[in-house]
Amino acid sequence: MKKSKNDYGYGWEKLYNAIRCLTGSGEQKARIIGALLELSTLTIPEEKYLPDEIQKEFNEFWKEMTSVKAVGDEGTIRATVNNMNATGIRGAIDKIIDFYDTVCRYMKHD
Repeated sequence: MKKSKNDYGYGWEKLYNAIRCLTGSGEQKARIIGALLELSTLTIPEEKYLPDEIQKEFNEFWKEMTSVKAVGDEGTIRATVNNMNATGIRGAIDKIIDFYDTVCRYMKHD
């Protein structure tokens, strides 16, 4: 069954919170880690929080953002972000903004 325009509210909420993390105070790597933690619940395979047109891209993005093996108690998100250069960080931020933009377009506006 195809999702209607208003079915992506949870995905929108998590992406909105991620944007707030990205634009908050603190060091850039800490902000992106916070944003990624907000997005972690969007990876539950049996749930559908994002439009079909970006689901595969989001899954690939998530694999990339958790691709570095954790050392100690840092977790894969922190390990991955800590190994990213400025270009990689900027690309990740742009991706999150693009995902948010797409979900916003699917939201029903009264």
